[in-house]
Amino acid sequence: MSLQIEHLKKHFGQGESETQVLKDLNFDVKEGEFVVLTGASGSGKTTLLTILGGLLSQSSGDILYNDQPLFDQSKASAVRLHEIGFIFQESHLVPYLTVEEQLVTVGREAGMSKGDAQKRARQLLDEIGLSHRLKVYPNSLSGGEKQRVAIMRAFMNHPKIILADEPTASLDASRATDVVEMIRDYIHDMNMVGIMITHDQRLFDYADRVIYLEDGQLVSDK
Repeated sequence: MSLQIEHLKKHFGQGESETQVLKDLNFDVKEGEFVVLTGASGSGKTTLLTILGGLLSQSSGDILYNDQPLFDQSKASAVRLHEIGFIFQESHLVPYLTVEEQLVTVGREAGMSKGDAQKRARQLLDEIGLSHRLKVYPNSLSGGEKQRVAIMRAFMNHPKIILADEPTASLDASRATDVVEMIRDYIHDMNMVGIMITHDQRLFDYADRVIYLEDGQLVSDK
């Protein structure tokens, strides 16, 4: 059981203006595995994560989940909604929704009943120590609280794959460690595939593997 990336390539432009961003990437991430993706700016990390999330198409190559294509044109949006959880550098909470509503809205969009969505939202928020903040709006939350809400929102729809793009960049060292531990533990416990972009080498120890990209190519996987 794994996410498989096979001969993945991505270019932008054509002819003399063509730029090769990803160059024949091959690797897999097993269920229950938390992988850090790192490399210099411009190495292709965010492009890769965007393709894996179904928000951008590859130029060639395959993305498989358990030996089956993860996306096709007819079901890409459904896969993004039901199978993939995104965590971004900023929390991107909706300012006019309470903490509970941030999660419930995702559950409802994924097809849960209102009661089931509320039950799961409260369970997740209780697990991260925010059950006392259910009715609070984002402007009353600290930076760390906002990011914890965003993480639980990503887990709300029982995703198979978690994709995180610099989720700790706006946090101090202590909060960054707490956030990454939380992400890692959920991926391990729920047997998900987890990929996180970070430049913070202090966080590498929390990953099962660290993949280095350089100029669109995989140069190290250990």
